[in-house]
Amino acid sequence: MVRSTHPFSQQVPAGTTPAAHQGLISRTIALTIALVALVNPTSAETYQPVSYPATAVLENRLFVYGGLTNLSSPTSFTSQFLTLQLDDDFDTDKIPWEFHTEGSSSYSSMATAMASGSPSKDYNRFIVTGNRNNVGRSPATVYDTDSHTWSPAADLPEITGNATTQMQDYRSDSPGVALDTKNGMLIEFGGRNATAITNEISILNTTKPSDQMTWSYRGYLNAVPALYAPILTYLPWQNATLIMGGCDHMDTDEIPTQCASFDTVYTLSSDSIRSATPQATQISLRGTAFPPPRVFTCTFLRNNNIYMVGGGEPLTMKPLADIWILNTKNWTWTQTTMSNSPSKGIMGHSCQIANYDQVVVVGGHDTDGFLQRPLSVIKLRNMTWSNNYYAPGVSMGAKVGLGVSVIVVLGAIAAGLFLRRRRARATAANASKRRASVDRPENNTGQRRRVKRSQSSRSGGDVLPQHNDHHRQHHHHYSSEPSSPIFLHQSHNSNNGIPLEPLADHERTLRSGAEWPLPSGPGDDTSHSFGVDKITSHSHSTRSMNGSTSSTVVEPTSPRFEGRQQQPGAVVDMVPPTISS
Repeated sequence: MVRSTHPFSQQVPAGTTPAAHQGLISRTIALTIALVALVNPTSAETYQPVSYPATAVLENRLFVYGGLTNLSSPTSFTSQFLTLQLDDDFDTDKIPWEFHTEGSSSYSSMATAMASGSPSKDYNRFIVTGNRNNVGRSPATVYDTDSHTWSPAADLPEITGNATTQMQDYRSDSPGVALDTKNGMLIEFGGRNATAITNEISILNTTKPSDQMTWSYRGYLNAVPALYAPILTYLPWQNATLIMGGCDHMDTDEIPTQCASFDTVYTLSSDSIRSATPQATQISLRGTAFPPPRVFTCTFLRNNNIYMVGGGEPLTMKPLADIWILNTKNWTWTQTTMSNSPSKGIMGHSCQIANYDQVVVVGGHDTDGFLQRPLSVIKLRNMTWSNNYYAPGVSMGAKVGLGVSVIVVLGAIAAGLFLRRRRARATAANASKRRASVDRPENNTGQRRRVKRSQSSRSGGDVLPQHNDHHRQHHHHYSSEPSSPIFLHQSHNSNNGIPLEPLADHERTLRSGAEWPLPSGPGDDTSHSFGVDKITSHSHSTRSMNGSTSSTVVEPTSPRFEGRQQQPGAVVDMVPPTISS
């Protein structure tokens, strides 16, 4: 039988025992886990404090590689490889680092310090260049974020013979690096090789695949002096790369002793880089206030301004705490302050723009050693150092969008309630108008009837109230002649001005004590006392809900029945006059 050597084969070879087969399965599982780790190579580790790391931001993700781990030993380098997502909030006391392990190749485990990091033109590759411990022939290594693999860039041009030996001589410790984002050329200038500080310039084309990146130029920039750890920043509005700072002398311990003044800068034209004839122009800055010379500072670009934070003082290597801004429109320096900035200064750190308002500061040390926090946040809006990072872009937009959505929803609800209320008012107003249009003829008819009956009351008629809410039930009223009953008013809610049944004399008195108009017909008593009636007796017969009746006799001694006697048969329906108090 032919035995399969494929690691995922489930076939049991001839003569293999079950225990051996179980071992084969275990090895297969282990190999599978290893392959998964290569696809997503992260592990849970502890951050190792560093200075002089290589950093860059690619697609809202911070990349950090290498650094110096022992300040008293200049060769204590590390291959620590970290990334940090910048689209989530975090506290700098608990930074959610992602630790990467990329295999055992010489380029993935290369310990570096004093190196520089940069993105490629497409922001999919992380480039580390200019490190002291070059391995092999390439001065740069490239990490591909899609394949999660490291690969060396091509050899420098004009390297012949024993290229590995020549590259070790070249090694370029602490050059300045900047990416021309317009044409995708990575510019590396200055630094120190095996023998001296140099003004050599090399240009790497980052528009090609990782393993095909080539150096399009290597030479010397004669217009610029040789500089160790110079500052390079690409200025898109000038289509040029700025070169400034750096040091031009070092002692035997490789400590910078003399650094360049910041009253002079150089601009390197992008067009000259494309034509493979790099040319730099010297610019003398205006004003009288300039930053003191320094090395290992941190710079970042915002709008037309270059911010420079801290650094080390030449010779003493004392960390500096001052902050300066260079306006590249009028070429003047201005010193500024930031609240909560490191009081003991900072050097060996790296600054990267995380978004328009925030800058992440990685690594660094002061006079006491490595900083307590491996990462800090500069809030440019209020010029302060902070321990909290707030996610930009989508998170902020979501908050604003949520606020706007809530306002829109509340506004829609308020508008709906307002319109509903207006409709209700309009409906009520229309109903009132319809009732008024129906009631008007009836009221006019009732008014004419009341006027006629008022006129007839002057000739001896009685007055009947138009509406009387004192009695809602049927009543029987008896005058001094019991044989002639007078039925009290029926329910009149729907009469709408139609005259009711004749009302007894005692009902003509208002509840408030007002008097009804006195009749002027025959039989009137000439002694009208308050206009009240004179009757001998009076009884009420009230019908209950079950049909039974009850009678109440009212004696004529009641004040309500003093005066004249009733005149039956003369009934006038008239609205009682309103008596003001």
